[in-house]
Amino acid sequence: MKHHLPLELSEFEQLLCKPNSDPTGFAGFFNSGEVWVARVPARLDVMGGIADYSGANVCEAVLGHGMLMALQPRTDRTLRIRSAQAGGRSLPVETRIPLDYFTSGDSVGNYAQVRELCHANPISAWAAYIGGSIFTLLKEENIHLPYGFSFLLLSAVPMNVGIGSSAAVEIGTLSCLNAYLGLKLDGARIARLGQMAENHVVGAPCGIMDQIACASGGEGRLTHILCRPGAVMGHVEIPPGTGFVGINSMVRHSVAGNAYGNVRIGAFMGKKMINEIRAKTGRSPVNYLTEISSAEFQAEYEKEIPETILGSEFLEKFRTHDDPVTTIQPDANYRVVGPARHPVGENERVLKFMEALRAAKNGDEKALITAGEQMYGAHESYRDNCKLSVPEVNFLVEAVQKRGAKAGLYGAKITGGGTGGTVAIFGKIEALKQHIPQIANEFSRIIGDKPDIFEGTSPGAIEFGAKRYVFGPTGWKRFDV
Repeated sequence: MKHHLPLELSEFEQLLCKPNSDPTGFAGFFNSGEVWVARVPARLDVMGGIADYSGANVCEAVLGHGMLMALQPRTDRTLRIRSAQAGGRSLPVETRIPLDYFTSGDSVGNYAQVRELCHANPISAWAAYIGGSIFTLLKEENIHLPYGFSFLLLSAVPMNVGIGSSAAVEIGTLSCLNAYLGLKLDGARIARLGQMAENHVVGAPCGIMDQIACASGGEGRLTHILCRPGAVMGHVEIPPGTGFVGINSMVRHSVAGNAYGNVRIGAFMGKKMINEIRAKTGRSPVNYLTEISSAEFQAEYEKEIPETILGSEFLEKFRTHDDPVTTIQPDANYRVVGPARHPVGENERVLKFMEALRAAKNGDEKALITAGEQMYGAHESYRDNCKLSVPEVNFLVEAVQKRGAKAGLYGAKITGGGTGGTVAIFGKIEALKQHIPQIANEFSRIIGDKPDIFEGTSPGAIEFGAKRYVFGPTGWKRFDV
């Protein structure tokens, strides 16, 4: 399939081809050797969100803008990492990591050491996404690098707005090295390595949804992922004449924050309690909360799970919540029944949502409304069960809901880890074009700032592939890999 040239790649080529005398180009960063490039889209969490780590089905879209990662081998054992923003003049940020910092004696170091290294200087903590991905590849794939690389990150999306920007950086780094080193890692493995980097080096207790969506997403369609632990089940066609867009709530979001982590801890506590109940009745434990139906949860477990529990009380009774990427604080009070209820219901909403989209391919208006109702239900559960919404996000969802299906807007919900970030909106394309700018203007009068609107679609990292640039007599030339 022939793809248009994404914004990030077009800008990269313009800057790469600037003469050595122009300091605004990349001549001072890359020499005339080969440069390898991967490009990864941002993702829009249409349905599923924080149910991924509980084994849910999720449904993700890829957006029109994303991030580009370029690398060039060096002659020394240094990782030189530069980050720049695409789409306008901005100041780049740069740091360097000696590869020897990733080793301990003659072997690869451990995650705790590299995590401490990447976070020791807050000014350069952003490099944990790239450096952590490189370290994870070395450790998990048993790869030795005799030399370092110059890495350039060119991003066309803002960070911390809930559209998978951190996952895109990880997948871009790994995809670039995968192509250059000829590792032949598939999308599932690249996604898993990206998640490990974020869990163990960045320190964010995310599921694998974002990494799979960025790696294996498809242009112009939604990706159905089953997070047990993570596999692409197929793609869902977007009904003709409809589409999805995102509006940035302008409230910064982070899956490394306490609110997201505490909800995850609560969900794992709930699973532990459910398995204790099952053991007393001779039933085998569940591996994921989403193996349970809403009816079963309500009939058998809901009344047995406390609304909240003190960390020390839980540890005294159960010793562990069996989650390797979060830590229970003894003096913290955790909500349990709501975070456990959410993924059970969300998994069922996702399945109904995909079924409705398939039914709507022939223009069935009732099916479009049903799909949108699942999005509203997901948002309500984020808000009420998980307490992960904020007033700004609620305003955007309610603005869509007030216009409703009669205006061609079918559904809206908070995305990703919540506590701000982006709102996903589903509607007819013409209605989105008409109403989303209006909603953005209404919102800007409240917050005093104009929100970003994320739209369009583009290939996932695997679908896009890698590019190799070679410098010759006529300048730089691009080759597909």
